Amino acid sequence: MIKFHHRLLLLLCTITIISFIGLGAILHHTIYQILSDTQTRELNHLSENIVNLNNRNKQADIQRIAQNQNLVVEISENGHVLYQTGNQHQINHTIDNAANPSNIIYHKNKDKVDYTFKNTVSNKTIYISGINTEILDLQKNMWKYLSLIGIIVLIAIYLAVRSINRTYIRPINEVTYATSLIADGYYHVRVPESNVKETKALFVTTNDLARRLQKLNNKQKMQSNRLKTTLENIPSSVLMIDKQGEIVIANHAYYEVFKPDSKVENKDYTVHLDKEIQHLVIESFKTEKPLHEQIELYINDVHQKYFDVSCIPILSKAKKKLQGMVVVLHDITNLKKLENLRREFVANVSHELKTPITSIKGFAETLIEGAKNDEQSLEVFLNIILKESNRIESLVMDLLDLSHIEQQTEIETTYVNLSDLAHNTIHNLQTQAKYKNIAIKSEIENDVIIEAHEGKLSQVITNLLSNAINYSYENNKVIVRVYREDIKVNLEIQDYGIGIDKKDQKHIFERFYRVDKARSRDSGGTGLGLSITKHIVEALHGTIMVESELNKGSLFSCLLYTSDAADEEDSV
Repeated sequence: MIKFHHRLLLLLCTITIISFIGLGAILHHTIYQILSDTQTRELNHLSENIVNLNNRNKQADIQRIAQNQNLVVEISENGHVLYQTGNQHQINHTIDNAANPSNIIYHKNKDKVDYTFKNTVSNKTIYISGINTEILDLQKNMWKYLSLIGIIVLIAIYLAVRSINRTYIRPINEVTYATSLIADGYYHVRVPESNVKETKALFVTTNDLARRLQKLNNKQKMQSNRLKTTLENIPSSVLMIDKQGEIVIANHAYYEVFKPDSKVENKDYTVHLDKEIQHLVIESFKTEKPLHEQIELYINDVHQKYFDVSCIPILSKAKKKLQGMVVVLHDITNLKKLENLRREFVANVSHELKTPITSIKGFAETLIEGAKNDEQSLEVFLNIILKESNRIESLVMDLLDLSHIEQQTEIETTYVNLSDLAHNTIHNLQTQAKYKNIAIKSEIENDVIIEAHEGKLSQVITNLLSNAINYSYENNKVIVRVYREDIKVNLEIQDYGIGIDKKDQKHIFERFYRVDKARSRDSGGTGLGLSITKHIVEALHGTIMVESELNKGSLFSCLLYTSDAADEEDSV
């Protein structure tokens, strides 16, 4: 795109050139007209003199005049030539054309201009032809001086435009560039003030605007940092949704609790929020009033959570225009679980202890009544009493483990080689697997290091692998996988056993919940293994998920993080 001062220069030069060309054309024609009229009057007077001389038979005087003025003269009457002198070929007889309104015609002959003049005096026609260089010379001089003046004017225009550019246009361009930088957020930019009166006010105003915007921007940044710090340190999950339904802000607590696969900002809230929360958001949008409700959710269909959900509409100052929505999800899981624990603990423990205690009491009474004298019955009964006692001990130990894990907000961690730990656990459970002729297949990457508690992590692998063996059919296989995925570490244990029904998958991590109660008790299970496993994984800031299908098997996946990822989180 051509710059303004170039366009101005081009426009002024074009106007000047066209004006000078037009002026030159007018002067050119004026010179021709004036000199032509003057010469016509002179030739009229000369032609009358020549006719008079011819009438008095003074042809010698005519010859002398023609020679002195370098003329060709011809006098005729009724088509008969009465007198002629000089080269008659110089006479241009196109002057006899009836369409020619003038008594004189000019035609250029090389570097000179010939003319032919015709006049009728006393019924005699006289032709005079000669050379006239005055018109051509005067026109050439006119164009020469006019061109010189034009060049001087063009130079003056160039200097004037250059001065205008330096005085007005360049400072305006500087202001334009500065304002574009200010519009892009560079509020520290300032424009050197001009000495030109007409533009000085523009420069001062621009600098004042930049200073005010910089102050406003600093205040906005401070407020934004305060808001961000407040949101990031609120323990509740907070989402801000605009009026188009896109998530604008999601705080750190939301990512910690819900652990989405990717960033949720600038995405539709219906993709990431549960149906019940979506219903609350829609109702709050419709009524433009705050709504509060307690909701139970299952994160990844495994982790049961309770939330006190608040949906607060964001209205304009006049409270006439809806601008968005703030959704606050306060985690009340611990409170709910505490209520449930108080209510269910006595019933569950009583139920779990009742069977082994009843069994021990029954067999002890049988022995007292005389069965102790039968050595075969005595051994059988004592083994049953020992088995039930071990079961009670296992239940108590599991309860103590679970209580200890729940009371700890953080587990002491060290660097653990998950690959070696998985191999050792597989080796320890080979006897249990061989009893059912189950092959344990390992797909474990070498030297996968994570930051965890070695004993607790070993308990997780043992619980999951032991369950996989117990609930697999004979002559089958179990697969243990350990592999990295970016900063994440996956621990997967897959079996091809009885599987878990979809409706039971949400509950298998609850205390004392058994999918197959008879099979669990026969295997010596207390119903607390998966609950302990889930709490350990969560204490290590990981997640556990299950995918299962009846009679096809189950896949338990633990998602943990490498030591590098833990360091990154700490640094953040």
